[in-house]
Amino acid sequence: MLINWILYAYAIIFTIYAYVSQVAFNQQLLILSCILYVISLHAWRFSSFMPWVRLLLLCCFHWASQLNLILPLYLLTLSRDIYAEDSKKKSWILAIIHTLTYMTTAYTFWDHGSIHLLWFYALTNTLHFTAIALMTRTSHTTIKQTELLRKERVLLSKQDSLTGLYNYEECHRRLEQYIEEKQDLILILIDCTDLKSMNTTRGFQAGNFILKQIAELLKILFSDALFISRYGGDEFAVVMPLMKDSHSSSVSYKLQLDSELPKLTGIQITYGIATYPSQGLTKDDLILLAEHNLFMKKREAWLKREEHMLRSEKLRVVGELASGMAHEIRNPLTTVKGFLQLSKANGYNIENWYSMIMDEIDRMSDLTAEFLQFSKPHSTQFRVHSLHECVLKVISLMESEATRLGHEIHYSESFEPIPIMMDQDKMIQLLLNLVKNACEAIEENGIIQIKLSRDQKNATLVIEDNGPGISNESLEKIFHPFYTTKESGTGLGLSICHKIVQDHQGTLEVESEPGHGARFIITFPLASEKDTDIDKAAFI
Repeated sequence: MLINWILYAYAIIFTIYAYVSQVAFNQQLLILSCILYVISLHAWRFSSFMPWVRLLLLCCFHWASQLNLILPLYLLTLSRDIYAEDSKKKSWILAIIHTLTYMTTAYTFWDHGSIHLLWFYALTNTLHFTAIALMTRTSHTTIKQTELLRKERVLLSKQDSLTGLYNYEECHRRLEQYIEEKQDLILILIDCTDLKSMNTTRGFQAGNFILKQIAELLKILFSDALFISRYGGDEFAVVMPLMKDSHSSSVSYKLQLDSELPKLTGIQITYGIATYPSQGLTKDDLILLAEHNLFMKKREAWLKREEHMLRSEKLRVVGELASGMAHEIRNPLTTVKGFLQLSKANGYNIENWYSMIMDEIDRMSDLTAEFLQFSKPHSTQFRVHSLHECVLKVISLMESEATRLGHEIHYSESFEPIPIMMDQDKMIQLLLNLVKNACEAIEENGIIQIKLSRDQKNATLVIEDNGPGISNESLEKIFHPFYTTKESGTGLGLSICHKIVQDHQGTLEVESEPGHGARFIITFPLASEKDTDIDKAAFI
């Protein structure tokens, strides 16, 4: 501290001057006071009473020298003690006591001949002490604020403002420093998987609270960490010293990350671990490996979640199918049961209800056959066939039925060949179902339009009728199993059609407005030249 050296130098020069000029009242006391005063300058921070002890020594020093040239020592000592004092009140007390001490000591050897000169001298010295106190206090406040701002800037440049942990840049800097020092370590990158969805559903304040909580938990769980940082938005980095038994250390860390941290935070945690120097010799290698391991963990968690969702969806579909099947079979069973109860009352004579019972049994048989067709996997034989020929075959099968009902089938074909990789029997079943549905939907004198076209990649088949159309409510459910608006329908026809289209890598869409008919649009990918060549070779 520069002011100390100034005080040392001035005190020694002042002592030498007083001793040589022999103006000192007591030379032994002068030298002793100087020595103790210089020592007190060095020991000022060891006691809160040291400023008062130093002032007493300075008073003795002043009285022994009996020279007012000691005034600069008073002023410098006061400046030094005020600068070291945080309390404004204590600073002004120090200024007053220093002023009174100096004036009292000086008064003991002052020439009292001129009282006016004495008052002038007292006023001048009071102004000196006041000015020094004001200047020191102002500079103290300014310097303290400047230092505080500097520390805050340094802190903000190194630490994350939300969690108080080191930020991304400081993490890289410290990790590189430890690697340069050849410190064996383990790098753990932690990702809070559910935090983004939490920010969306509960707001960013809930996410910030979780981040703070995780930061505190990491400090507790990894108390012996070299450092912990907020590596990214929802990622943290923990650097641990590598113990001799690195395997057991990794197992312990994995247990904390797999079990304890998710249990305490309530969110899913994924992580990646890399060790130095066994798995990487540079900072970049180590971070790259940890990020790769983190990605693999995320991928593994995503696959498990998708598998769980798929299993849940399958169970839901099975439940819907079972519920629908039970509902559809229960209706004819109830009818058969009722007829058998009536026959019991008539001596078990079922002649009157025989035909109805057989109709219900046939309905159950048809229902179970269609259900098996819908749910049971079939072996399919995909070959290249012309979609145009399939349409012609379906028209020939349905033309007589359409004529009987008073309907007409109009077909607009493409002039280009349309080869499709298909199971021909399934394709014909698909088109038969759609054309038959169109015939049944039209009340009388209807027209069924079939249009076939193609582009470079796909074939498009449109089956359109001018019937009453499909309501918006029904339009959303027509492909659901067991949904039907027909009195004798099973609700599996369109579900089977949709499944056949999916098996052929195609799409099936419906457009309809009540009162303006319905329009089924089917697209299939065209067979490639390679598929056509393979199929021709199979027939040779």
